[in-house]
This record gives sequence, C-alpha cells and structure tokens, in this order.
Amino acid sequence: MNVERTRGVHESEQPDPSEESLEATGLEARRSRLRPNYRYVSLVIVGLAALIAAMAVNYGLGTFQRPGPGMWPLLVAIAVGICGIVLLITERDGSDYEALTKRSWIVILGFGIMAAYIVGFTYIGMTITSLLFSLIWLKFIAKESWRMTWIASVAFTVAFVGIFVILLKVPIPHDPIVSLITRGRL
Repeated sequence: MNVERTRGVHESEQPDPSEESLEATGLEARRSRLRPNYRYVSLVIVGLAALIAAMAVNYGLGTFQRPGPGMWPLLVAIAVGICGIVLLITERDGSDYEALTKRSWIVILGFGIMAAYIVGFTYIGMTITSLLFSLIWLKFIAKESWRMTWIASVAFTVAFVGIFVILLKVPIPHDPIVSLITRGRL
C-alpha cells in the first residue's frame, strides 16, 4: 500500500496557485487599503449635494405651480444628500467598494463624453451630436461591434429626433439636420 496515498494528496498533486488566486489576493489587499477611507465617499456625496443645492437656489426656485430653473436641481440635490447621509450612517466597512483599476477610468471617459455631448448639442445641433455620442459610447465604452454600433446609433438618433423634435415639439438649438427634415417648419 502506498504510504503517501493513505495520508492524502501527494505534494506534486497539490494545485499550484493560479493567476486568478493571485489576482484575487492583490484585489483584497487593495480593498483592505481602501477600507479606512470608505466614509469619504459619503462625505463627498453630501458635499456635492450641498453645493448643487446652493447653486439651484441661486437660479431661482419659483413655486410648485410655476417652478423656476432651480426647482428640480434642488429636489434632486436634496434626494442625493439624504442618500449620502443614509450611506454615512449605515456603512460599517468598505467591503462593498471596488478598488480603482485601469477599468475605472472608463467612468471618467463617460463623464467626458457626456460633457462633450452637452457642448456639441449647443454648437453643432442635436442630431449630429447624438449620432456621434452614440457611436463613441457604444463602440469604445460598451465595446459593441461596428455593425451593432452603427445600427443602434442611427436608431437612437432617429428615435430621439422623432420623439422630442417632431412629436413633442421640444425647442432645441439650431440643428441643420432637423431644419432639412422639417424644412424650417419647427
């Protein structure tokens, strides 16, 4: 009878540490460094909500019957501030937070694309900007195929123009494509 078999698994049969387990260990180490700082997230959320609320009040609130331009931003800021306070009170450890990785930069890229969308919407019109926004978002953030990216981007843009410009008649900044489609009737 083999003595090593009676004791259990032979040393050479022990699984080698794989890259996955090493990566998981590295991720846990990064998370443990993050844990003491997790409350800062809640404080940043509350701080940003307070800043947005102050800015909203400066825009003018109006009344509930005739809301001013600052009414909705104020209500959203209050809701976000309440969520930040609840998070600050209820969080016990930082185990639910993800460590920053190379993939985390995609969020910053997304905000940059949305900021560019707002600027483009104002200067080159809704149609071209919406098409470019959809193309960039689907291809580079969502990693869709070129075929799916083009089909979805054109469909989103047509739906956006159809719903907001033609059906709801929402006033938008000058858009050369919409002017061609509507022949200046809107």
